[in-house]
Amino acid sequence: MWLSKVAVSNCRIVAYTELELAAHVNVLYGDNASGKSSLLEALAVLSRGRSFRTPRINELITRGADELTVSVRVEDGVAGGSYPAGICKSSQATRIRINHADVAQQAELSAHIPLTLIHPASVDLVTGGPAIRRAFLDWIAFYRFTDFNSTWRNYQRILKQRNACLRDAKQRHALPQWTEQLIALQPILYRYRLQALDVLQYTLQGNSALLANLGLPLLQLSTGFPANVDVENRQHLEQFFRERSGQEQKQGFSLYGAHRTDLHILLDGVPAVRVASRGQLKLLAVALLLAQSHTTAETEAKRGIIAIDDLASELDESNQQALYNTLRTMQQQLIITGAHYEPLRRWFADARVFHVKQGKMVCQEAQRYTKMDKT
Repeated sequence: MWLSKVAVSNCRIVAYTELELAAHVNVLYGDNASGKSSLLEALAVLSRGRSFRTPRINELITRGADELTVSVRVEDGVAGGSYPAGICKSSQATRIRINHADVAQQAELSAHIPLTLIHPASVDLVTGGPAIRRAFLDWIAFYRFTDFNSTWRNYQRILKQRNACLRDAKQRHALPQWTEQLIALQPILYRYRLQALDVLQYTLQGNSALLANLGLPLLQLSTGFPANVDVENRQHLEQFFRERSGQEQKQGFSLYGAHRTDLHILLDGVPAVRVASRGQLKLLAVALLLAQSHTTAETEAKRGIIAIDDLASELDESNQQALYNTLRTMQQQLIITGAHYEPLRRWFADARVFHVKQGKMVCQEAQRYTKMDKT
């Protein structure tokens, strides 16, 4: 998949813009607060239903407007041809369309837009809490395994019901029923995530040049239970939950399970966050995210989309060069923002370039041709 056209209405400073994107590299440059990041936020809303900066849609919608709209044309390299897709969000409602038909779930739209986002806060993938890393790994499982999303959604439903039983003594009679259903899904989600991790570890080897001065990390998956608990053993899980029932009732929520899984990122057997510098952690996070995108790119026709906000942030010159060299070899569609054009042009001479100013985005090629026509 890749995007040939993008149109955005009422996203922060961007009142309206329409871009025709190149299949490989697209560069957006301009001053700070000119609207570059707003375009990537709009793409995040399209792909994931929310911005990478804020979960509140009202903060994204242009002041004075009622709703934000993002529409694209998706090029399908597997089946051939193209089709429109889009999302319209307000504080009250969301409307999603794919190929002129309304769809009910964000996941249906997300499946068509395999977008990996890299931005200055992406270092949180390594330094932040387990929820960020779970979402990172689940992104891979979502795009690789057809039934993962329905299993994950069912788990969230069961977890919500079980937590209600733990909080409310009047509902406690239903606790065994919900615990049994929660137990049944533990090994299934664990296997999905373990398969996703295997693919990630393999594709990460393709970024070895990017991590030459740091070394390839070892990735390990915890189960959400103490290490001595076997999530594949139903009887063992049943006994464990019986023993911890009083503890969970006291806390009022489920303390153990797939919702507590973590992805551990180790360098020489030590958590990377303990031994790496801030710049190294950023580079490691970028390498992991690039590998994440590559897990969808099994062939030239089937590939992901990578959006990078402020490409050079927190990377020294040698690491910037390693990153540029890695990006140049990738087959995914790239949408890259930066404050200055010259450094980006040096590495991406074949890119389609857009100058961003006060929320307006002008393709430099089109601008040049216009000037030639006038002469």
